[in-house]
Amino acid sequence: MINIPEDTIFVLTREDVIGCAKEMGISEDAITDDVLEEVKKGVEWGLECWAVVVKEAIAWALKS
Repeated sequence: MINIPEDTIFVLTREDVIGCAKEMGISEDAITDDVLEEVKKGVEWGLECWAVVVKEAIAWALKS
């Protein structure tokens, strides 16, 4: 088990990736370390605008 600081907001684990793969009909065996590294790069690229997402989430939360 990973020790994650209490103030952490988002963590994506290998198990999360495998779960997504299974939903896509892809076997767990297909998610090798190399594939996981490429997924990590893709997620990092996709989260370049993370500040915009967080600001929208803050605005939405304050409206609730």
